[in-house]
This record gives sequence, C-alpha cells and structure tokens, in this order.
Amino acid sequence: MTTGPGDFAPWLGVFETLRVIGGKPLFFPEHRAELARAMSELGLKSDTAFATEAAALPMKSGRWRWIVTARGTQTLFTEEPIQSSEPVALSVSPVRVGSQNWDARFKTVSYLSHAQAAQTAVTPEVVLLNEHGHVASASRANLFWRRGERIYTPAHEAGCRCGVVRGFILKNSPVEVGHFLLNDLQEADEILLTNSLRGIVSVHKFGERVFDAFPSADALRDSYGHEVVIRFQNRLPVDHW
Repeated sequence: MTTGPGDFAPWLGVFETLRVIGGKPLFFPEHRAELARAMSELGLKSDTAFATEAAALPMKSGRWRWIVTARGTQTLFTEEPIQSSEPVALSVSPVRVGSQNWDARFKTVSYLSHAQAAQTAVTPEVVLLNEHGHVASASRANLFWRRGERIYTPAHEAGCRCGVVRGFILKNSPVEVGHFLLNDLQEADEILLTNSLRGIVSVHKFGERVFDAFPSADALRDSYGHEVVIRFQNRLPVDHW
C-alpha cells in the first residue's frame, strides 16, 4: 500500500523512546537500529540527523521520543525523574495481540491493544497472549522468566517488540527464545520485565504465586547498570544513517 504525504493515515507511524541521563541518550545506536528496522517494515523514511539533535538536548534527565510518520519526523524531550524499578505485581490481560501484526512486533503509533491492556489492568503490569495462546509480552515491557537455571523469553515472531534492553540481555546471557504457553510462565521461579525507561524490573506476584528472591534479575541489573555507566561516560556516536 502506498501512502502519500497528503493521505489520512493515522495508523502509519513508528516511534522509539530513549532514556536520557544528564543530556545523554542511552543506547543510541541500538535505538537507531530498531527505528530503522521498523521504518523499513512499514515503508517509512526519515532524513533526520538524530545525533545532531542529541547534541542539542538539555543537560537534564527524562525521556526522548522519536516519532516517524508518513508526514515527517518529530522528536520530543520530556524532563522527568527516573522511573521506579521496584518489583511489581503481574496478571494476565484478556486483550490479545496478533503474532504477525505490526503493532505487536514494532513500536507503532497504532498502540491501542497495549494501551487498552495497560488501562484495564488490575495490576501494574499484565501479560499479553497472542492468537495461539502463546506468551507475547507485557503491555509496556518485554518478558523474561527463569525456571531452574534456564532463562526464557518469547520470540519476536510470537508478537513482541525486539526491544533494546531485551537485546542487551540476549547478547550477554544464555536465553532460550521460543513460543511458550501461559503454563510455562506460570511455572516460573522468577519473572522479570524489561523496557528502556525502567531497565530491568522484577515481578513479586503473579496470580497466586509470590516471589521474594530475584537472583537472575539482580545479576542482570548489575550488568545492565554497569553498561549504563559506560554509555553515560562515552561521547555520543556519529550519525551515519
């Protein structure tokens, strides 16, 4: 489908959200790659020099959002305190996502399923299943869980976003990626959530299950926190795209 600049296409757009600390956006190259991948899939283009705009960010902390639509590119910085990484309770949403749907597998401006799941949730976060009953993601995060010594996460093809923090864990830890039923998650010894603003967050309650120890998440948080310090200390990358 071809959509011109004058066409009405409110569904056609992608975004990335970066955590900014003291004026420095974290994991800039990874977010750039995720945006490019989503744009390619939806047939969008942008000639915005994000690295140039990054250099002009205020020396403050918050979130920086990139939004690319058929009409153009917009960047928005919002100053805000660092979000809490305290453990949260988790439940299962009745909302389902399509494993092949763009809005499940990419950060699109068509965000209704995830927004509906979040706004109707009875807990701070909820699990979204796909049309096959497989675990896809949380409403605003990706999911990992540990059973015994093994860590698992849904495949991108199950209906989750690739995600920058998810990518960090996959790169630095042995993880089994696949298609898993809800029962697999319910039998977990530990569950954790990942997103760029909050980092790695543990789940302390899921249904009737209560978790009071988070050894895998604690180790991953240490590793991720070390990487954040390195990224903060390094200068911004040159934008070659």
